[in-house]
Amino acid sequence: MKPKIGLALGSGGAKGLAHIGVLKTLEKHNISVDYIAGASIGSLMGAHYAVFKNPQKLEEIFINLTLQKGFQLFDPVLKGGIIKGKKFENFIGEILEGASFDKVQIPFAAVATDFTTAKTVILTEGNLTKAIRASTSVPPLFQPLMYKDMLLADGGLSNSVPVDIVREMGADIVIAVNLDTIYSEKGILPALSKAPMHSINILRHNLSLQSTKTADIIISPEGISQIGLIGWEYFFNTEKTKQVIDAGEKATEEILDALEKLINKMPEKKNNFAKLASFFKNVYK
Repeated sequence: MKPKIGLALGSGGAKGLAHIGVLKTLEKHNISVDYIAGASIGSLMGAHYAVFKNPQKLEEIFINLTLQKGFQLFDPVLKGGIIKGKKFENFIGEILEGASFDKVQIPFAAVATDFTTAKTVILTEGNLTKAIRASTSVPPLFQPLMYKDMLLADGGLSNSVPVDIVREMGADIVIAVNLDTIYSEKGILPALSKAPMHSINILRHNLSLQSTKTADIIISPEGISQIGLIGWEYFFNTEKTKQVIDAGEKATEEILDALEKLINKMPEKKNNFAKLASFFKNVYK
């Protein structure tokens, strides 16, 4: 029995398109993923892969995403956020083809945040679409979602790269995809209008460092740190979408040797029958 591999997919808006490249590359090299946990955009990408195990299908959805489709997802509201999120929830259900947690081919956890208590909430059963809707509810853009008697918001608020969760699911080796790297021009003060967002990025960066400190392998795609908190233009521009996906592919290619060494170094697990046979062999030798 080979060591179990878990994938922790981090939050990051359009930077999460890099997750598609990560999944494509792992599949290309026949690296089987046994557990997935995702926060925010990582939950959406992770859920789709857990259900269909088809990164090409996921890539096709986002490459063909148009600005017109984006406007169709906009349902403005004035309380708790700018977007109510019901239309986006319908979009999630559409791309997941109505799948529920019991339809996943890979054990999957969506990470959200209790907007009242600030605690991390792990969703592994029930309505998969609502779980992803909750996990992706970035404030103040989306209204938090009332679900399971909790007011739930973006998973990146409390656990931006859920390494600990995928470890608890049973992973022996955890691959973390961290999208929260800092971008700034050295020696140049940011414009006043950009300073608040840069401060948020610093907070997210430090949170992600804490979240990934126990990961065995960390994938940090380069060339995407300039993308904003959401990065709308990257979702609706085919060339920009491909650039982010390519960044994920390239970053994953770079860790393959280290991952292979780690897999080969880790002793194989024995199943219960093998353990029992080994026990009697040692007793009666």
